[in-house]
Amino acid sequence: MPVSLVAVDAAILLPAAAQEMVARLNAQLAAPPDGFRFDAGHLPHVTLAQQFVPAADLRLVTAEIGAVLASFPPLTLTAERLASSGVTTSLVLAANRPITTLHERLMDRLAAFDMTAGGADAFLADEPPRARDVEWVTRFRTAAAYGSFEPHVTLGVGALDVPVPAVEFEADRVAFCRLGRFCTCRRTIASWTLAERSGT
Repeated sequence: MPVSLVAVDAAILLPAAAQEMVARLNAQLAAPPDGFRFDAGHLPHVTLAQQFVPAADLRLVTAEIGAVLASFPPLTLTAERLASSGVTTSLVLAANRPITTLHERLMDRLAAFDMTAGGADAFLADEPPRARDVEWVTRFRTAAAYGSFEPHVTLGVGALDVPVPAVEFEADRVAFCRLGRFCTCRRTIASWTLAERSGT
């Protein structure tokens, strides 16, 4: 019997002020169905790890993410530039050591659950994914992780010709989400709050 897979994302969620800023940029890009709007079901985020996992292992994956996050304090993130892939525009963040370390630890910890044979049925069905969404999740570990990791917030579909927002923010929330069209974080499976710890 084929294994049921789910397309998932372990991601940093933005604080309120940063959410408002990226929402303003998102509003200048394509609206559904050609694009998306940030809302309660399309969360602005910074991907840390993205892959297909067996649906039967979601609780185990959640526990592994929680174990990694238990030793992590909040992250300070700084906007660096806007970048266009030709299809989407992203706000690229500085790849400082804390976020890179967190990314690598999550990728290492979740490697055992990574299934590269996922398809469109692994995404939420109300907004069917594009072929490039399936390909992106399939190739994340080899094409967008570790030395190729570039922390960013995907702002939407289209191009923006605006100044780079001068913004630095502290992020203390991480969510484990199921993915939808455009690899948006659609449904939160679990979430955590990072806390400062004495003696660190």
